[in-house]
Amino acid sequence: MKPRSSGRADATWAARVPREKIRRLYESDARGLLDEELLDDVGISLYMRCDDILTVKAAREGAVKCPRCARLGRTTMLPRQHHKRDVRDQPIRCPDCSWRTTWGEYAKSFKRAQLHSGGAVPAFETYLREYPRARSPKEKLLVVDRLIHEFHYSLRQFPDHPTRPAAVNLIEGKMTAVIAFLDELTYGSKLPRDVRERQAEWKAKVAEMRRGPPRAGG
Repeated sequence: MKPRSSGRADATWAARVPREKIRRLYESDARGLLDEELLDDVGISLYMRCDDILTVKAAREGAVKCPRCARLGRTTMLPRQHHKRDVRDQPIRCPDCSWRTTWGEYAKSFKRAQLHSGGAVPAFETYLREYPRARSPKEKLLVVDRLIHEFHYSLRQFPDHPTRPAAVNLIEGKMTAVIAFLDELTYGSKLPRDVRERQAEWKAKVAEMRRGPPRAGG
């Protein structure tokens, strides 16, 4: 008997963060009245988003995390044979909670959801590691700021060349809108040195991305 396709409905994903929330967060910091409740909202939303991006990465590579078990506080990884042909009909079934679907139906749940990890895996992994360790509101904001100014990098011929902002996976909007938004963020007047340097580096990498990779032999 074929697995029920209804299992797809159990696979839900964290949404990208609205630009307006991030704008209000940075404006509150610029006024010297950092909105800590909004900071936690944005920070946790980004955490969930990064976690989902890496969950999709693991699934593509052959280990599906059971979404039903996850809602119950358990982690159950389901292996699948991702190198075979005709994998769309490949059944996926959890032995613990009996959740089941096919790979094709599961993959539809994250299609066009901007959950592809691409060349920004280290940035997403670093955020998952560092955000829970941040203690003060300022530390949390700095971790958020580092993440949203990261880039995807070419994984092949030019591994140091930025190909797109990681923020496109994290913040609502098309790439051009997200870049313009990050350029316009309002910062406080007393910026730490590393934040000032990151701003300058961000602008330089956006310019490099737009120029494209260097020509062979150049």
